Amino acid sequence: MASPADGKATSPARATFNRERNIRYWLRCLRTLLPTEYTSNDLNRTSLAFFCVNSLHILGELGRLTTDAERASWIAWLYRCQHPRGGFRGSPGTDLGEALSDANAIWDPATLPGTFFSLITLLALGDDLTQVHRVETLRWLPTLQRPDGSFAEMHTSKDGESDATAVRDPRFSYLAAAVRWMLRGEEGSLEEEVPDVDVDLAVRFLQSIEAYDGGFGGRPGSESHAGHTFCVIAALALFDRLHPPPIPTSTTSPPAIYGLPHPSETIHWLVLRQQPLTPKPTDSTSLSEYHTATHLSPLPPPFPPPPTHNGFNGRANKRTDTCYSFWVIASLDLLRQSHLLDAESNRAFLLEETAHVIGGFGKWAGAPPDVLHSCLGLVSLALMREEGMNRADSALCAPLQTRERLESLPWRKKKTTE
Repeated sequence: MASPADGKATSPARATFNRERNIRYWLRCLRTLLPTEYTSNDLNRTSLAFFCVNSLHILGELGRLTTDAERASWIAWLYRCQHPRGGFRGSPGTDLGEALSDANAIWDPATLPGTFFSLITLLALGDDLTQVHRVETLRWLPTLQRPDGSFAEMHTSKDGESDATAVRDPRFSYLAAAVRWMLRGEEGSLEEEVPDVDVDLAVRFLQSIEAYDGGFGGRPGSESHAGHTFCVIAALALFDRLHPPPIPTSTTSPPAIYGLPHPSETIHWLVLRQQPLTPKPTDSTSLSEYHTATHLSPLPPPFPPPPTHNGFNGRANKRTDTCYSFWVIASLDLLRQSHLLDAESNRAFLLEETAHVIGGFGKWAGAPPDVLHSCLGLVSLALMREEGMNRADSALCAPLQTRERLESLPWRKKKTTE
């Protein structure tokens, strides 16, 4: 609207992040029962703990608004999920206790997601990981690697030769790379020699799932997906294979494998994921489907695209979705190309479209908040330097303080002889 004073158009007010509302949302999720819709995630409860704890940590309020007793009880609960043979369960619900044996071990497995989420949450809560079965976990990790370089989520057979999680999925490659990076530490930090995963083989698998357009899918030949693309890029970063060293230092033959097969195409595909908000239908039936159905193709985006409220989708011809703000921004940040995105436009999408009145973020406009999308929405804002948030580490989806704390722990340092 034109100003009567000077005749100039006024700019709309910049969206405000409602900090107090989000803090109340996360404290409520941590301290009370979650809605019944979360019941199906009971065996992945460590992931729910991560989303809640990590979000308060991103906001810089974890230590101030939770008590020492609360944090100690959460640490004890996470250690209840630790498996005696290495790794962590996704929940204490599968713990067989003293009844565990070789015959029933497949019903009480350690999992890669459970291990990653437990470790990163313990660090956020101030634990030093000295109670972690470090050697046992590092011995368990290579047993999950398949001959093609991919990783299984867990062991699901008695003989260890076959598994029900036969999907070749970069999510588990990423989790394996993260667990390895966290626990192996500096070379020479282990008290005894522990077999390592085959990093070259893992990198070859990750490179093999590149799609024709430069993105990465779940397996060779599959459609590009922003979540899988992040997992490939972050896994390479945690394996220290994303960026080739400026001066080759390896004396191995053949030399180590580095990088993405076609980095320019990958960057281009990621930048194209920023899209206008899907227009809302006008009739009530279509509007109901717009809010509830995930399988429907979106309406065509407006053209020319608007200057603001441009979020990210995960695949071509899909709706913009809160979580892809993290998957895409983090991927480009790891590739040192996040400046190519319109951060302010995505900020408007998050704060004016998917932010919820009770706190947190929904999957898209009109959806109720959930802990996954709410956490990833927060971390994506932190990556774009949102005021009042801790800076975030793109590879770990966590505050930089979490990474720095881990790197400072004495057991992770190289052993020296006197």
